Amino acid sequence: MTIRRFNAKGVQLFEAYVLQCRQRHKTGEPIEPVTQSLLTDPECSVETHYQFPGGAADFKDKLSIGEYFCRVIPDDIHAEARLDKELWTWLAAYFFDEITEGRKKIKETRAYIASIGFREFYRHLLLGPYFIYFNARDNPDRVRVLLYNDPTTMNEVMVQFGSYQTLMQNKSLQSVVQRLYFDEKAKKIKKGAGDKVAGTPRRLMAFFRQIELNYDLPSIDENEIWNMLPKEFQKFKD
Repeated sequence: MTIRRFNAKGVQLFEAYVLQCRQRHKTGEPIEPVTQSLLTDPECSVETHYQFPGGAADFKDKLSIGEYFCRVIPDDIHAEARLDKELWTWLAAYFFDEITEGRKKIKETRAYIASIGFREFYRHLLLGPYFIYFNARDNPDRVRVLLYNDPTTMNEVMVQFGSYQTLMQNKSLQSVVQRLYFDEKAKKIKKGAGDKVAGTPRRLMAFFRQIELNYDLPSIDENEIWNMLPKEFQKFKD
């Protein structure tokens, strides 16, 4: 099946639908699915050159979302596709049931209406996982701490680092964040990593921003950064 891209009218109508869903969710009213006409009406969208891969999409977590769309979008046009907010907004409409747990969990509009700015794009439930996965596609386990949640949930590590452009371009930083905060046995973030006290992701973000003023981070390997971490991070190292 050929993937489509919303035009301005399509984005406007879908945003109105999301706002209606949010209101109905608050009042407990039933929420109707996205209509086929919104997805396919030529007055609302146009065809792209992208195709859905064979088989049903299985979005069990954000990692699987990233992997799926890396199969949809060729690597050589990633830069173009990442900026196509009308494409990602249409895809959110198409997969609305999958990313809202059957219209049971309705988030704020930026989770579905894509933005291309680094402060916002990672909040989109499809574009964010795709972009993060793409930048670690040689070893996706390196960013599992950012992408292990179900499609509707965003953990504190993702909240703090999702918009941090330096992290997306630095394998060593990604590995440090993964080692520090992901519980490999429990397959989720470590206990206490969602807090705002010493050693937590909020503090690590501040540390990274501080050292990048004085160090050439791309030239420092994972173990060097690991050994540079202040004492407050020791509880997560252990």
